[in-house]
Amino acid sequence: MRRNVFVLVMMMCTLLALGQKTYNHTGVFDEYRKDWALIEKDGLFGFIDRDGVEVVKPKYHQIAKFGGYVKDWALVEKDGFYGFITLDGYEIIKTKYKTISKFGAYRKDWALVEKDGFFGFISSDGIEVVKPKYNDISKFGPYRKDWARVEKDGLFGFITLDGVEIIKPKYNQILKFGALRKNWAMVEKDGLFGFISTDGIEVIKPKYESIRKGLVLDGFVNGKKEEIN
Repeated sequence: MRRNVFVLVMMMCTLLALGQKTYNHTGVFDEYRKDWALIEKDGLFGFIDRDGVEVVKPKYHQIAKFGGYVKDWALVEKDGFYGFITLDGYEIIKTKYKTISKFGAYRKDWALVEKDGFFGFISSDGIEVVKPKYNDISKFGPYRKDWARVEKDGLFGFITLDGVEIIKPKYNQILKFGALRKNWAMVEKDGLFGFISTDGIEVIKPKYESIRKGLVLDGFVNGKKEEIN
């Protein structure tokens, strides 16, 4: 009898302790993750486990379902900025991006992110592989395999699939590779024309007012010998 009373008292004390953490809403366990329930307090969301422990403090304005972007990750939003938490409750990507695109839309395991009006990439390893510093990033491939054209302040360049800026954004225009010569693309800077190569080299500096097709062969530009670096 005394033992039963003792157990009952302990249960009441536990319930009382848990009751001190009051939530506006407690969701159903296992809906988002096994043994977790979504909680809401003063308009902010987090998670508790079956022991009543706050595994994710209620600090987010929104929490999406796990797996929508990356397996075992959930998109979270705080004050209009987005990031990700893992199944361990760890904030693997801080809530600092205005938008996050789907992974794989540009490159496998990468997602385009926007911050302060600039674009970059994060990886599914939780790394910011390309800092958000470009006004625009095109898809990989249209100009050269494994390259994406980037634009910054109205000037164009390229990044690689490794996130390396192989051609700095300094050209007003970049034409398609091979349009005038194999493995070369004509570039325009301040109204003058030159060439870059698929090796990432400016083989002919932009210093010509015009370059006509058919007159670019073996280091000759418009009939004039040009030293190729």
